[in-house]
Amino acid sequence: MDQGRPFATDGGTRMAIYAVHCSTGEGDAAALERAELLKLGLCRAAFVLGPIWLVAHRLWRPLALWLLGAALVGFAAAAGVLSADATIWLYALSALYLGLEGRALQGAALTRGGRPLADVVCARDASTAELGFFARAFAPPAPRATQRASVAPPPTPPDVLGLFPEAGR
Repeated sequence: MDQGRPFATDGGTRMAIYAVHCSTGEGDAAALERAELLKLGLCRAAFVLGPIWLVAHRLWRPLALWLLGAALVGFAAAAGVLSADATIWLYALSALYLGLEGRALQGAALTRGGRPLADVVCARDASTAELGFFARAFAPPAPRATQRASVAPPPTPPDVLGLFPEAGR
């Protein structure tokens, strides 16, 4: 692996990490059919578009918090408590937060909606990640390790406290 390029393979293709969310209450095939893959990492659309991205992904709780924060910053700027520079920096910080944590917010919403995290896959693109997930989901279970026949318990240690025998012996 290159030092400057994490997740790079020999061909130079960057690998990404995908979180797979699917429901557990249905049958296996129906649950896997509704599986949703989320590419983890920076979400550029959430960074650039912010509240529009939240609406598009139906993330109502984070949208309500973002609107509340924007209203508070707007009122503080209108009252003269915040300067224009501080207002811009606060908006930039909120955009950075949405860009970095947008996928985590999506994953939390999916978990609340009954589709918890089922798997994490590392792949070049979403279709390869989906194939890897389905290959693992439909793979036969690994054989269990056989237990040894009866193993004698280890011998009991002498009555020793630290390096010294117990008092009275």
